[in-house]
Amino acid sequence: MKILVTGKQGQLGYALKELSENHSEWTWRFTDRSELNIMDSKNIQTVLKTFHPDWIINAAAYTDVDGAEDNEKLAFKVNADGPYYLAKAAQEIGAKLVHVSTDYVFDGTKKEPYTETDEPNPLQVYGKSKLRGEILIQQSGVQGFIIRTSWVYGHHGNNFVKTILHLAKEKDEIQVVDDQIGCPTYVNDLAETILETMKINKQYDLDVLHYSNIGSISWCQFAKYIVNKSFIDCKIIAIKTSDIDQLANRPKFSILKNIKLNKILQNEKLWEDTFNHFLRK
Repeated sequence: MKILVTGKQGQLGYALKELSENHSEWTWRFTDRSELNIMDSKNIQTVLKTFHPDWIINAAAYTDVDGAEDNEKLAFKVNADGPYYLAKAAQEIGAKLVHVSTDYVFDGTKKEPYTETDEPNPLQVYGKSKLRGEILIQQSGVQGFIIRTSWVYGHHGNNFVKTILHLAKEKDEIQVVDDQIGCPTYVNDLAETILETMKINKQYDLDVLHYSNIGSISWCQFAKYIVNKSFIDCKIIAIKTSDIDQLANRPKFSILKNIKLNKILQNEKLWEDTFNHFLRK
């Protein structure tokens, strides 16, 4: 099996690269924008026809939630048009597509975890661009699956955990919002789940899946957990979302329920367990 991965410099790209070392039976190609620009349909067609993958994992995305408010066109090009170009090119050569989406397609007004069939209603440009990407892929006719995830962190790329660890070493106290609830997801778990799903997805009908670690916590409580487990002396102060100046609205509650994947893989992990593993790695 031949697998093409976009966004090799990001969190998921790095995690997949590490996992690929345990799957030498597959032929891998990892690309960044200089090798495969998902905003360039002709470039995509050239790369795909040369490598001819069986699967494409799209780990490329515009993820600057606030930045997307000022760069709407770019956000939609990367998160919507690009995935559509990938989907159409994949369909032409008979390849299947894995597209990674986000909990931010939901508005956060629900009082219980979001299922795969709940109606999306994004609050900000980032979420709207990711939802548009989902819709365009579904309309393309490509086979594979879309997988939504939440609060992803890992050792590479930009993420909340690395930001808190950096700030906590430089400051005596940090203010963190305490009224946004979600579930942290270790990127290595996400990467492993994607590969396991590819193995068992025999029907190859395009489907929307959810995957996150399980549990719930606020950003503030997560920050406290991070510094405590890292033995850093830094005070975490709880504030409200309304206390800070952010361009983009965030969902107040964005926990995902992994109904479909849990029936197939039964691989759910508590976020605390995977975070502790992350710290030891």
